[in-house]
Amino acid sequence: MPHAINKGVKTYYEVTGEGPDFLMLHANPCDHRMWMYQVAFFSRRFRVIATDMRGYGRTDKPEEPYGFEALAEDAFAVCDQENITRGIIAGASMGSKIAFKMVLKRPELFQAMIHVGGNAHRGASYDDRAAGYLGADVPSYRAGHLAELFAPGFSETSRGKFHSKIVLDDSTALSGKALSTLFHSFDGVDLASQVSAIKIPVQIVNGIHDNSLEGGRKTASLIDGARHEVIDNAGHLCCLEEPARFQDICVSFLSENGLYPGI
Repeated sequence: MPHAINKGVKTYYEVTGEGPDFLMLHANPCDHRMWMYQVAFFSRRFRVIATDMRGYGRTDKPEEPYGFEALAEDAFAVCDQENITRGIIAGASMGSKIAFKMVLKRPELFQAMIHVGGNAHRGASYDDRAAGYLGADVPSYRAGHLAELFAPGFSETSRGKFHSKIVLDDSTALSGKALSTLFHSFDGVDLASQVSAIKIPVQIVNGIHDNSLEGGRKTASLIDGARHEVIDNAGHLCCLEEPARFQDICVSFLSENGLYPGI
């Protein structure tokens, strides 16, 4: 199993397909498997690298405080180990914030970025999430967290139940303290005042039921030329809820920028 190491912290990732590099950074409370549809779709044309963030999956779960910079450095360690020198980056929710940080710090690595439920502002729920994971039973709290991110009623559909089972099947192996620490890593971070410096093409996608929809709109307005799309019948994790529509948006965006290769 491949891991990259940043100051002793091991980050797990999976590589699928061949072609230009496409790095995918997941959302809370998922791991790299939230990109399952996109890995299957884009790996026909790209080399897709999907990571597990600190606290999730097969990545280490440090419980002591660390800064937001460490999350970007974890992903940079993967990039360096896999010799990524130019590619596409996609981030969802917290992964979106990490993607913004990475592009701001090392803009030469990326040609375009795609955001799912993404915005540069601090999540309004972060304090509650940090307290919730610290003080509750992790499996039950995580299940409730995930359900709240989907569009109303989606988690009770057969597809919603299928997705939830995949995402939640390792909940007993997670550390509530590590997840609380992860949410606190964004304390005091101001990305919104920095993202106007981004000069590569940017696509932000939110579901109509996404609690970060307004933040996504505001973030897109801060970046010259950024595109913003809203998907009906979807919430915060629109790439899982409406994968076909999400992928159509991505293909259009990449094609318009000359970044969608043939097979």
